[in-house]
Amino acid sequence: LNLAHSYGAAGPVTLTISSPGAGDGKSLVSSNLAVSFAEAGYRTILIDGDIRRGEIHRMFGVDRRPGLLDYLTGEAALEDLIRPTSQRGLSVIPCGTRRHQGPELLGSAAMAELMGEVKARYDVIIVDSPPLGAGIDPFVLGTATGHMVMVFRSGETDRQMAEAKLRLLDRLPVRVLGAVLNEIQADGVYRYYSYL
Repeated sequence: LNLAHSYGAAGPVTLTISSPGAGDGKSLVSSNLAVSFAEAGYRTILIDGDIRRGEIHRMFGVDRRPGLLDYLTGEAALEDLIRPTSQRGLSVIPCGTRRHQGPELLGSAAMAELMGEVKARYDVIIVDSPPLGAGIDPFVLGTATGHMVMVFRSGETDRQMAEAKLRLLDRLPVRVLGAVLNEIQADGVYRYYSYL
């Protein structure tokens, strides 16, 4: 609800989902958020921007290739990438064929063209990126969407690394919309809201 209203009437919701490190649950949050938007009636597309280890195709039972990287190298057309899912209103673009020059491709003119195309077709564009500690990829993807949501895992996320990586975002044209705290234990103040 907060994400939908943070945009007002300014066009489609476009955001990158990342986390400081691996294992924080960003892909699960990306997928669930995409499903939630689709269930609410938004035309939604989930793009797997984790070009090194992306698993969105497995979550939704679609082929990994052709995908994002195949489009960025000019080897596939946009229509070949977009996969419908069993969730009405939700499509995915898998990561595609893994390549060594992947990070450079994410910052290419072809990526800007792709974003322009999906913005014209969808109400919500969610990009699942690698963790911030994995290289420049999440920063490039965050710049492409202009917005980022961070995923932290309770009791697991390295706070010092998270603070260092978030400081890097201050130098980029990326608006951090908020954070998701994953794996909260249902005890203490949260027990009231649990279903036992």
